Amino acid sequence: MNQRLNNFEFGKSFDVHSRQKLEDYLCQVWQKFQQEKDLIVDDQEFPKKQGFLSFDGNTARARNYIGFIQGEGDHIEIYPKVFKDKEISKPAILKHLFYWFDYCRKWKFPFSDVQLNSLDDVELPELIINLIANKIFEVISISPISLYEEVEEALLMPKGSINFGRYINNSLSNGNFHVLECDHEPLQYDNRLNRAIKYVSRILISKAKFAETRRKLEDILFILDDVEDCFCTAEMLDRINVNAFFSDYETVIGLCKMVLAQQVYNHHHDEKSHWSLLLPMEYVFEDFIAGFLARHFSGEWQVKYQKSDMYLVDDEIFKMQHDIFLTLKSNPNVSVIIDTKYKLRGKFKADSKKGVSQEDLYQMTSYAFRRGCNNVLLLYPNQGATCEEQDTFSISSFNNSQKIAVHAAEVPFWNINGHGAITEQLKNKLNELLDAFKNG
Repeated sequence: MNQRLNNFEFGKSFDVHSRQKLEDYLCQVWQKFQQEKDLIVDDQEFPKKQGFLSFDGNTARARNYIGFIQGEGDHIEIYPKVFKDKEISKPAILKHLFYWFDYCRKWKFPFSDVQLNSLDDVELPELIINLIANKIFEVISISPISLYEEVEEALLMPKGSINFGRYINNSLSNGNFHVLECDHEPLQYDNRLNRAIKYVSRILISKAKFAETRRKLEDILFILDDVEDCFCTAEMLDRINVNAFFSDYETVIGLCKMVLAQQVYNHHHDEKSHWSLLLPMEYVFEDFIAGFLARHFSGEWQVKYQKSDMYLVDDEIFKMQHDIFLTLKSNPNVSVIIDTKYKLRGKFKADSKKGVSQEDLYQMTSYAFRRGCNNVLLLYPNQGATCEEQDTFSISSFNNSQKIAVHAAEVPFWNINGHGAITEQLKNKLNELLDAFKNG
């Protein structure tokens, strides 16, 4: 088996065991990504060709997705490019990943340093299985959930509402006048959510290697013994709403969808030779910054994520979509457009453009003028141990009626000494940047 534990985005090429099978699998996963609107970054048209790996003969090279791919003879783990050429251990990188995920809307990986430290030299897939198993077991063992679900049933006594269309077709037409076709919503423990959890647990137990993880998954299956075994997909979880009393199940639903979303099924859906978890780092960086602002700055600022309520032209075409839009609660006239850019700008201080893409500057300037907002922040991840000073571009309208200030700034996204210091560093940096805007 090829062990590739130190690949990074846009890093070195590596050998693959069976290019054709791997590429076919990735193409199928890519098609499922096309259907996942939340993973299309910057509202761009989604490419038709798979973009996880680039192939050259029997070698491959990672692109801008992190995660893992397991297949026939291949075990590929891909890590963020911000750690490339850095003296940082794999456990420290993993802790950074799950620290970022904790702020993301789509993925929630509640973890502790103890959990990670107890798994020596753990592979990324095994770690993810362990965290998912722990969270699912914690939730379903403490708060078993029953849900109201629609049931179509033939009964001798009416229950719920009578479906006269089915009654005419199934009962009257066959002379069974006494059999009523009813639609009702009983409270059931054997519901779609528990079936999906059970199905995901069976998938994970087939992948898990650690005895501790397998025991936890077996405990989950034991708790759900009365729930029907059935095939499930991520789409089946889209229409499930849980009461606020069971809010922990929102995290469980997200984790189950994450596992199911990248499964590729054939006619023998239990015989899966590949498994993967691949995430676009542009999305992770954007979602992390948005989640961080919402958690730590929403007391002072109104934080709107992926704001797209205006169009660039009067004919209501070319909808604008900012990564993040902030409005100062004490003075609604003060607003800030924030666009996250997951780019390493190299030695940008020697560049007159400061490593800022001209296309990015055009886009943000047009958005700011259209919205009447004077402040734009382009946020980049730190390249070194400390953040470089921000750079500012001033843009005036043709009649000088409006002046836009576009600030390009690095923010703490990783730390060579571990993820523990990032929270305070990022708070301080964002406070510094946002305080400059408060006076209009």
